[in-house]
Amino acid sequence: MSDTRVPFTVENVMKCICGKCPVQAESQCSKAKKPGIPEALKQSPLQADAIPGMYCATGKASCTDLDMSKMCMCGACPLWEEYSLAATTPMGYYCRDGKAI
Repeated sequence: MSDTRVPFTVENVMKCICGKCPVQAESQCSKAKKPGIPEALKQSPLQADAIPGMYCATGKASCTDLDMSKMCMCGACPLWEEYSLAATTPMGYYCRDGKAI
């Protein structure tokens, strides 16, 4: 396995549910980035700061206005099962605690 458990790919970004997560639902920073996602997905390599999500692959969020008092929904993400994220550290709240290892 490479040093990245979850590859930061267009395919995985499309599966990611971070954009629906209550933790970032009210984030003005995340909302401002969402319209630029289609263009960001055309870039090679993908730029993590342009895509508000995939924190299990990219690490802590660059947006600082996430609401960590809200319930994390990483366990409901298709990537959770696909990459056995229940067996990683951290185990959720990747936006706060960093990528899955």
